[in-house]
Amino acid sequence: MKALISATIDLCLLRRSPQDLPASTVLLWLAAMLNLLTGVLMLMDADSNPLKAVGQTLFELALMVSALYAALLLNGRLERFIQAATALMLCGVLLGMLALPLIAWGKQNQSAEAGILFLLVFGWGVVVIGHILRHTFEFSLNVGIAIALLYTLLAGTLVALIFPVTA
Repeated sequence: MKALISATIDLCLLRRSPQDLPASTVLLWLAAMLNLLTGVLMLMDADSNPLKAVGQTLFELALMVSALYAALLLNGRLERFIQAATALMLCGVLLGMLALPLIAWGKQNQSAEAGILFLLVFGWGVVVIGHILRHTFEFSLNVGIAIALLYTLLAGTLVALIFPVTA
């Protein structure tokens, strides 16, 4: 377990690639469950009701996995799916755990500092996704970051349309 946490930290610090993770479906499912838990906790901390938080997190997870699968299929690299999906989810868990206290801090104090730190974690997450995509599809980091940013914005828009914020 320590090796997995270390590998995830190294992925988030851009020192490892998804190929350094084992191609394990068990690890993929574990990462998915942890990602689901982290996502639900983040949304519930941001004032979403539990059922909506579970639905939204499941939708976001399914969208990410489907987009990755389709892109790998179209590029003839489907054998990279398990490691890439696992890397995306494990990094999402780690960055989500960093964001959780920032969400709570911002909610409690309406703190600009918490918002800025959250934005930094969000930006770091986009870079990490770009790094994972770079190694998965073998293109430059800049292209990976651009695709990660575009995906994040499109996915966020789709989620906002399907799961509107209620006042």
